[in-house]
Amino acid sequence: MTSAQALYDLDRFQALIDKFRALDFTDEELNLFDVGTRGHFENPTTELLSFFLNSANHHNLGNSFFRGLESAIAKKNILSDLGTFESVETEVSTQTGKRIDLLIETDTAVIVIECKIYHHQNNPFDEYTAFGNERINNGTEGSTLKALVKLVLCLNGSVSADLAADGWHGISYNELVEHIEKRLSKTMFDNPYNKWTLFAREFLLHLKGLNTMTDINTNEISFLTENLNEFAQLNDYIYNNLMPKIGARISSDLNTSGLQNFECKVKHAKWYYYEPVIKFSNLNWTTGSDIVLWMKASDNDISHKINLHIAKQSDELVEEFKTIIGDSWLSLPNETWYEVNNTYWGISWSFKTFDLDDLSAKMVELMDHLNNLELNHRPILVK
Repeated sequence: MTSAQALYDLDRFQALIDKFRALDFTDEELNLFDVGTRGHFENPTTELLSFFLNSANHHNLGNSFFRGLESAIAKKNILSDLGTFESVETEVSTQTGKRIDLLIETDTAVIVIECKIYHHQNNPFDEYTAFGNERINNGTEGSTLKALVKLVLCLNGSVSADLAADGWHGISYNELVEHIEKRLSKTMFDNPYNKWTLFAREFLLHLKGLNTMTDINTNEISFLTENLNEFAQLNDYIYNNLMPKIGARISSDLNTSGLQNFECKVKHAKWYYYEPVIKFSNLNWTTGSDIVLWMKASDNDISHKINLHIAKQSDELVEEFKTIIGDSWLSLPNETWYEVNNTYWGISWSFKTFDLDDLSAKMVELMDHLNNLELNHRPILVK
């Protein structure tokens, strides 16, 4: 690649980065349910909703969820008053073994709820209706006939025309959350130290996020289709051109620095999917010790780190190494740790700016100390 071509490529890559920075997209707030792999499935969502709907459970949030559901139902002009809460059940079996997601009963109503997230509305709704009718007709003699409310809780709050004709109503997760939040806010204010208020808030945040999990605006699609090739070239340039050149420069300095019995071994890798690392060691060592240049992308305050690992470590080796490198390195801010079942000891230094000459000099100095430990001190301390 000529200098002119390299400059052209860098200009193109900078333009690509500028284009990405100008892209209009919103990062969703991460919640506890994003950590797992099944948070968007219907069953755990239904179970948690059932837990919070029942004020008798040990969440101390009162009837915030139930009254929120009641408000959402009233807003749709389905039923203005659900009455007094009596029970809530999940996975209720019908006469033919089909399962209703959520069944709530009050003193005046039976509410049948089918929770849909990404599946089509093709459940046996006629069976659900029949089960609901049987439940309201099984009341004690002389009691007031309960109202049957049939709901589909789904992303867009809509039901098909045939379901609507059969008396089913749709409520979106966002609508439900909106009504619950109004009632929950006072409960949370009155008892801010209740651990379940945090969990309830995360659950509601998760429900709101269900609607945006598949949202991609047209600008994002255009950016992908128009720039994927350039992104691939940028990726190739960083990992297969620039980082190898940095590695070659440091390797050359190591090999020509007069280190004892030293022949540089270089290995390239990525940590955390995309952060480039270069591992340097001596081919004449019999351990896995190395020094790693780690380019940081996830921390705006750190340009890169230098990690040093002593393999097959022992307390004597570590203390000897600390004596070798002295205060000039140990007085710098650093982190130390043990890993791989305590067989490795590590120390790391972070740097805010990147200067290749200064970096290479630091790598040579540290390698001189580590090489001294491996070739001269380890054979004596480890027998």
